Amino acid sequence: MEEKKGLTIKDLLIRLILIIIFIFLLIWLFPMPDLKPLNSQIFLDNIDRMKDVAKSYYTIERLPKDINSSKKMTLREMIKNNLILPLMDSNGKYCNEDDSYVEIKKLENEYIIKVNLSCTDKKDYIIEHYGCYDICSDTCKMLETTTKTNKQTKKKTTFKTTTPKITTTKNNGKVYEYEYYKNVCTEKLDKYECPSGYNLVGYNGNYTCIKKGSKVVSYPAQTKEVEVTSTDTKDAKRVESKSTSVKSASCSYDYLTTSITAGYDKTIYNAQKSLTTQKVTANKTTSSDVKAATKTTTTASYKVVQNYDVIDADKYAKGYEWSYVSTTVSRDGNLGYENGNEKLVLVDSWSELACESATACSSTITYYKYYKYSKKVTGYTYSCSAYPGYTLYNTTKCRKKTTQTKTCPDSSYTDTGTNCVKTNYSCSKYSSDYKSDGKGSCVKTINKYSCPSGTKATSDPKYCSKEVTTYSCPSGTQKLNSTQCVKYDYYCPKNTSTKTYTLNGSKCTVKTKVKVCSCSNYKNAVQSADKLQCTVTDTSYKWSCSDNPGYTLNGSKCVKTITTKKTNLDCSKYPGTTLNGEYCVKTVDSSDSKKATPKYSTSCQNEYKWSTSTSLDGWTYTGKKRQIN
Repeated sequence: MEEKKGLTIKDLLIRLILIIIFIFLLIWLFPMPDLKPLNSQIFLDNIDRMKDVAKSYYTIERLPKDINSSKKMTLREMIKNNLILPLMDSNGKYCNEDDSYVEIKKLENEYIIKVNLSCTDKKDYIIEHYGCYDICSDTCKMLETTTKTNKQTKKKTTFKTTTPKITTTKNNGKVYEYEYYKNVCTEKLDKYECPSGYNLVGYNGNYTCIKKGSKVVSYPAQTKEVEVTSTDTKDAKRVESKSTSVKSASCSYDYLTTSITAGYDKTIYNAQKSLTTQKVTANKTTSSDVKAATKTTTTASYKVVQNYDVIDADKYAKGYEWSYVSTTVSRDGNLGYENGNEKLVLVDSWSELACESATACSSTITYYKYYKYSKKVTGYTYSCSAYPGYTLYNTTKCRKKTTQTKTCPDSSYTDTGTNCVKTNYSCSKYSSDYKSDGKGSCVKTINKYSCPSGTKATSDPKYCSKEVTTYSCPSGTQKLNSTQCVKYDYYCPKNTSTKTYTLNGSKCTVKTKVKVCSCSNYKNAVQSADKLQCTVTDTSYKWSCSDNPGYTLNGSKCVKTITTKKTNLDCSKYPGTTLNGEYCVKTVDSSDSKKATPKYSTSCQNEYKWSTSTSLDGWTYTGKKRQIN
């Protein structure tokens, strides 16, 4: 039987070459598609999403109020407030949440919105202008409701606005009320008026215009009893009911990191002795040689000096910017705020284990990181426009020409009344070591040097030298005393099945494996002593009128209809008359009478109310809330 031969090295090389040629042909025939347009489209879609979120978030109440003021929100803050999901670029990586942001700025007649996006594949921004036609809608209309009273007519005007929805978070069973406001305008009766040629008669809101020359007759009005219906409203009682259930805790393994002092071996060495030469400053003594100087006189003309009246220029701020002040870390996630001068911004959050011992950790604690900013002026401009005749000088001053005075060229000249005279002294006839003292003498300073005891003279007379014994320690050791050095070799305990040790300088970092059980997945839960079970309490609420018999529940209010009898005045006994106070009056000898025209004055003010609802139609949220349980 014939035996088959195996593949040779030559056969393998030939097959490998054929495979490589086949791969190159595939690459040449089917090149990779160009993905740049797709990558650019992903970036544009992401920046459009941020722009749309910003335009829907910055309603009229959230827009900056002052010209050149601005408001900024990072991508991290958008994600934190559930306004947008994390953005992913064409590389499959999330865009930078701190460098990506939207900023809206108020100009004189419009707003500018800037959207900046920073990703691994591209960094760029867009700017868009928009005015009232972009931020207003058909809901920004004024609705009028008119209510009539017995003696005067009032117009109550309210403004229907789109109330911003309050973002709600888990409050751990806490109930909050939110403050709202709306602007209410009321027309109040001011007076009654009559046309020219008519007299105004009547009182207490019942006025008639009668043509001059007519006569008014009056009769006592009759009393008439009528029924009046009114509604009494009281707050309903909130009734709480609770139910409990037992559920398994959520457990996982984690590592608890601690630190202990490392052990060490100590080795002592003798320090290295050496002899060094130190430089010492020599003792210095000084004497002087004095000779007479040569005197000469110089005459100079006066110089004319222009005098000015100088005052401070008016200072105006160019603009403002937010400047970082400090960082605050707290367990409260609701500390953020902003006012006209400062703001506190949430920038990060993280969770840490809460451990009762080195091996038992039952829950985690969440910490929140805030940056505090203060508003600072970016720069100032100065103006003299309010001071006629003054011009800006030296950036911050205003000056105006006044008188002129004559002075000598400098303080070395003496004013004689007709010219300026200066006396000069020269030491040129002596060597350069002599210097003029300005008073007629030439002085030469002579210095002599001597070495202190225990030192030797050097080539430089100003310095001496002395020999000093010093000690030094080898590399890797430290000084123990004046003549000895010491070296410490640190070590950690051996690792076990539950603990690992890592040497870090003179400390050992210990990582301990622990089982962590938590009830954080449940609201209002109490963890058992063995950490394995959670007792969950569910609380529900309803409203009741049990404390107000005879009242009917209407939402969170108790309502009762009350009927009472009231005595009114009536003029049906006297045809043709009208009620005017306590009398029935009519005009005789003339048929020309007109109804008096009421004139109103309008006043507007804000009305405020608290509610547990997160939005109220027609009301605007002020940003304030309070806990009511």
